[in-house]
Amino acid sequence: VICETGNTELHYLDVIQSMLTSHISDLRIDDLMGGPQPPPVEANFEEDFSDIEKLDIIKFGDTDMAGRLCVTIAACRIPDTIDYNKLLRYGVTKLDKICESDYSLVYFHHGYELIAKPTWKWLANCYRSFDRKFKKNIKGFYIVHPSTKLKMVFRLLNPLVSVQSRKKIFYINSISDLSHYFILSRLDIPHEVLKYDKDMGCPDNVVANFGVTEDPLYTYRVFGGTIADSDKVPCVVRECIEYLQQPCNLKEVGLFRRCGNANELKQIKEFYNTGQDIDITSYCSHTVASVLKTYLRELQSPILTFESYPTLSHWSDFSSDVQKSMCKKLLDNIPQVNYITLRLLIMFLHEVARHSDVNKMTSENLSLVMGPNLVWPKNTLTTLSDVKNINTFCQFLIDNTHFLARETNSISVTVPNTCVGPTPIIQYEDYDELQEKAAVANENAAGDTKGSEESEPTR
Repeated sequence: VICETGNTELHYLDVIQSMLTSHISDLRIDDLMGGPQPPPVEANFEEDFSDIEKLDIIKFGDTDMAGRLCVTIAACRIPDTIDYNKLLRYGVTKLDKICESDYSLVYFHHGYELIAKPTWKWLANCYRSFDRKFKKNIKGFYIVHPSTKLKMVFRLLNPLVSVQSRKKIFYINSISDLSHYFILSRLDIPHEVLKYDKDMGCPDNVVANFGVTEDPLYTYRVFGGTIADSDKVPCVVRECIEYLQQPCNLKEVGLFRRCGNANELKQIKEFYNTGQDIDITSYCSHTVASVLKTYLRELQSPILTFESYPTLSHWSDFSSDVQKSMCKKLLDNIPQVNYITLRLLIMFLHEVARHSDVNKMTSENLSLVMGPNLVWPKNTLTTLSDVKNINTFCQFLIDNTHFLARETNSISVTVPNTCVGPTPIIQYEDYDELQEKAAVANENAAGDTKGSEESEPTR
């Protein structure tokens, strides 16, 4: 009645929700849907989904701000003649390939009112088909332009949904709000959604530039900028690795896979972009790892360059011998600063993988979270098959660091500490010295810890 009349007064919702809550133990899905339900849908890798895939209703593309793979669903692309059962089988089959890793889901609701609606039984079967295997690793369900009816339905169903699942649901009222979670230029946003967003009063520059605006306070523009054309490793990369390669951090379970604190990440970005002093060691290792991933992902051009994307997106198609020769050629062709930054990063990731018996982050697991941050296409969206090939290449580098043996001079890092004036330069003699510096710091820390333990045995 509420959905039909549009009456959204709060007390109506409260009454119905309290009724559901009081009888929650007696509710069964068969009773709610009017009879027995079909069995949950399972992945079917043999079925031909080409007719569904070409509609682009479900897209697997780039990553969110935390480096998780992103899945987008667009209601406006659903035709009236759609076979919803086949669409469900397609979604289950595709998600089955990525659900073992963390991922985010973006649903563009605009256009739903104009399509042929699925039945409630079908929706219930969707909920049962996407079981815990799919739900446990989804870290965010972003509903863009939700209607009043949709919000009411979600609220009324709150008693049927776990508290943990409800915390993953985010209502996004505009594309500019979505830019806080995703790099919009790498997200498959339907033109109908962009037009609708603009008609709602979204600023033109946000729609045109996908939420990227220049802030005059950002003197350095570290995040969302470029790697300078010089032989200097960016300060963000240097400082993050210096901190993360300490043994206590290398042994942190899920390093680079688990996300850090979002507010702290935003604060750190603000410090770097405004040239303020920052003590990166005052933050937890997961937050610092997220900072490193975010910096790489927000570069205007990827560290492996746009030119290498066509080759890397078909990496698995080449033989082992061809891969080795192509890897050497590819690394020789990227700019010097990109190379030394990549070398420092990959050697560090190799060190992380060496502690995988403790941190559970093997080279394969690291490649899943770091690969999409190293390269992406310039004018197109990343496909799921491309992501897999890029991740395979990233794992290849982590396991074969000897391919990064190009002759280089000493590595230096730019450290911004003020908003004006010249920027000081700190010189280092390559990754080996960086490791020695960390080892000395760790020995000192271990000595302090031992002394503390002797003086306070109960602690």
